[in-house]
Amino acid sequence: MEKNQKIDFVISWVDGGDPEWQAEKDRYANQGKRTVKSDSSQTRYRDWDNLRYWFRGVEKYAPWVNKIHFVTCGHVPEWLNLDAPKLNHVKHSDYIPKQYLPTFSSHPIELNLHRIKGLSEQFVYFCDDFFLTSPVEKKDFFVNGLPCDSLEESPLSFSYVTPMNNVHMNDALFTGMHFDRRKCRKDNLKKWFNPKDPHAFVKNTMFSLLNDSGCFGFNVHHLPQAYKKSTLNEVWKADPEWLDLASSHRFRDAGDVSQCVFKFWQLCSGDFYPYNKRKFGRVFRSELEMDALCDAIRTSKYKTICINDADEIDFEMARKQVNEAFESVFSEKSAFEL
Repeated sequence: MEKNQKIDFVISWVDGGDPEWQAEKDRYANQGKRTVKSDSSQTRYRDWDNLRYWFRGVEKYAPWVNKIHFVTCGHVPEWLNLDAPKLNHVKHSDYIPKQYLPTFSSHPIELNLHRIKGLSEQFVYFCDDFFLTSPVEKKDFFVNGLPCDSLEESPLSFSYVTPMNNVHMNDALFTGMHFDRRKCRKDNLKKWFNPKDPHAFVKNTMFSLLNDSGCFGFNVHHLPQAYKKSTLNEVWKADPEWLDLASSHRFRDAGDVSQCVFKFWQLCSGDFYPYNKRKFGRVFRSELEMDALCDAIRTSKYKTICINDADEIDFEMARKQVNEAFESVFSEKSAFEL
């Protein structure tokens, strides 16, 4: 049955160098006074010019994918083949309710993914800094119809001032409003204490001593995330007010929740298949791990990686190194390129 199941990929992308998009973003960023700090930093939007390698990686390592939904505000790379059979270019206006547009925040884009026309029930969401670097199978994302995920309790920590601190806290509060932590653990003991992931097993065992009923957070590995479309619908039905508030903010805002509420929902409801995400992929901090990152690309050490951008790098040099590593593995054009 799993061989015949349809699994779509969804990737969101922005061309940070598009002058029209920049002008519109700046115009909205300068309108009025925001009472909480919002995130509109340039680092979040700059282009590593490696999107073509994402498509080449999917074609090479996940040829079974049913459809790729490429989500943008409307612009596309000049090299993209919009007639590729498996490609569906999705504009924000195609699926995000018009009262939330235009948006320059990832949160409305991600919180409304279930509204994409033709999206399969089972899908995997990619940010544009997630890449496939080794062959993957359907069972890497879904088993018995359940999204593969890793449940690892992790109390919130705030190391520096950023709007995302508030968002992470809101995600935990949102989850705690709808689930009793003790009951969730009792109902899904084998998933909370998963021997496939020794690190998470030890942490969850330790935190089980804290017998509070409220959620205090889960580790988010920042890798491709498997979801069921019905889960997103269920969460919207359960708490539309907070999701509506987050979707209404044009920039990341301290009052937001993120797509993590969907991940936490499926973890707390037990609607997932436990696996070890550490063996599946790794996040690389570009300012500290450039050599290790390029080596992982060239050697296919992980099935998937995340390239975490940072202000404290020589961006042009880093981009050159990373793209040379990608080119050494993905030198041929994919069907998604002209």
